[in-house]
Amino acid sequence: MKENEPEAREKCSFAIDVEHAKRFTALRREQRRAMAEWVRDLVEESNGGISRDEARLEARRRRSELWPTLDQHVERAVRQRLAEEDLAGPWEPLTATEVEFATLAGRGIGKNYPGYLITRTYELPLSLIRDLRTAAIRVSEGPLKELEELGLLYNSLDYTPEEYDKREELVKRVMSAPRIVRQALERFGPWPPDEHPPSSIAAMGTAALLNQG
Repeated sequence: MKENEPEAREKCSFAIDVEHAKRFTALRREQRRAMAEWVRDLVEESNGGISRDEARLEARRRRSELWPTLDQHVERAVRQRLAEEDLAGPWEPLTATEVEFATLAGRGIGKNYPGYLITRTYELPLSLIRDLRTAAIRVSEGPLKELEELGLLYNSLDYTPEEYDKREELVKRVMSAPRIVRQALERFGPWPPDEHPPSSIAAMGTAALLNQG
């Protein structure tokens, strides 16, 4: 990539909490209203010196600063989550085979989120997607290996209470890329940190909540 050239981005789909999806929808409506008002005020304050189209162009140039897109909000939240101690690494880079496997859908061990999820697509920098997938795979290697060795990789009604508890303990340590994104939005989304969706509190755990002060 050439110096000062924008980094390539890629669209990725993630299952996020429905409450966060609703908040993003409300935020987008609010931003559109705020942007329209900003354009109107700029035209009025210029006393005819700036046309509406010129004001709209200026608004578009300043959108990243004043009205970040949903992609930008997700990017910022994910960067903050990946910077936390448990995901920060450093990690061994993924092999070509691991990169290929990481793009396959349906490779998780099953839904481990207590709330309602909805799929949304966001466009993120390729380097961030790489870091997200790397952290997810490297953090999950240990618990996934232990699950397989104990024969607990797949859910079953035949497990003993002890086996079930052990599986639940290990599953909590498995960090898929979508799960990291959900936690990122829970902790660093564009809303007050004490306003968690009802389902996210259980997903985050007591320690994560306490760490937020």
